[in-house]
Order: sequence, then structure tokens, then C-alpha cells
Amino acid sequence: MVTTSSDRPSVKLRRILFRKDSREDETPSEEKKHKFYVLKMTWDQAWSKVDEIQEIIDASDDLRKVTIRNLNPETDVEKFLRVYNRSFISAPDPYRSLTHHDFKHFDPESTFVAILYGQIVGFIFLTVEPLIKNSLEVGKQGVIAGLGVEPRYRRRKIAFLLAARAAEFFSDQSVDELICEVYYKNKVSYSFIQNFGMTKTGIIYL
Repeated sequence: MVTTSSDRPSVKLRRILFRKDSREDETPSEEKKHKFYVLKMTWDQAWSKVDEIQEIIDASDDLRKVTIRNLNPETDVEKFLRVYNRSFISAPDPYRSLTHHDFKHFDPESTFVAILYGQIVGFIFLTVEPLIKNSLEVGKQGVIAGLGVEPRYRRRKIAFLLAARAAEFFSDQSVDELICEVYYKNKVSYSFIQNFGMTKTGIIYL
């Protein structure tokens, strides 16, 4: 199944952050756009994974030094830009470097950062959007719009802490379904998201 792009907030944000030189063509044909795999799971399926994630967190001594909090637009600009840019420079995703102007697009209510030794070392940003089926709005969809950990702090399971915080946020928002769209060349992110039980359901071209 192929899913066409839309004007969802998470899609709009990614379009803003694409590198201009990464666009093969400005034509509407799908093969000239960026391909993302669509992974989904119901909220009940997602919530069943929370205990498993918490066990991984509890078993890691390193994670006891890490805290998760909301993005602070007053104090986090430089640190967030640095970590975001370092995360995506080392990834195959077609994103450009984040600028001060771009920072305003990240909602502090749904963007969370991982703090270690007073520094931001990871982030996750989320959106809640209408869940549409058969052209009808039938509920709410929680979207993992972006996730990154600074390269030198990877393999410490910091992403699991961020995922746990995302679960709390989506629970508070009473979402019915989770979705994540992963760039098809980013095999590491694709594998990580699949580990949470999300299943590939289609493709979206942006």
C-alpha cells in the first residue's frame, strides 16, 4: 500500500528541514521525492511494551544519570541545535542543519530532551494528529516525528528513556494509534522502531 503525503504537522516540519540539494526534482511524481517507510501500531499494542522498556531502563546504571524534560525555548536553543545537527550529520536522512529560525517550529510541550551532566544529549519530538480512516476522523494519532541521540552517547539506551517519556505523553493525550515514518535509507532507525513492535504498513513520499 502506498500512502500519499499530506499537510499533517509532522510532514510539514520535515519538509521545512529537507536539504534543498537533496531534492531530486520539484515535480509531484512520487519517484522524485523522498521515500519514508510508514510504521504503525495500536495504542494498546504500544502500551503493552511500556513494562518491557522500563525493565531495560531499570537494568542500566548509566541511565540513572540521565533525566528527561521538556525543551526550554529560553535556555536550550544552542544546545538543542548542536545535538540535532550532530545527530543528523551522521545519518543518511536528507535533512539540513537546523538554524535558530527553525527552532521556533519545535513545540516545547511535545519536544523532550535527555540531559546528562548538564548537557542535552538526545531529543524526541512528537505530534498528535487526527486519525483518518476511510476519509473519516475516527480518533487521534500519536506521531514520533523525530528522534536523535548525539553520536558519542549512543548505545547507552538513552533512546529508550526518550521512548518511555513519549509513551507518557501519548497516554496523557489519549491517542488511539502510533505512527513513525522512517527514511528508507536509515536502517538503524528502522530497526530501532521495529524493536518496539511497530509494523511497516506502507510508504509515504515527501
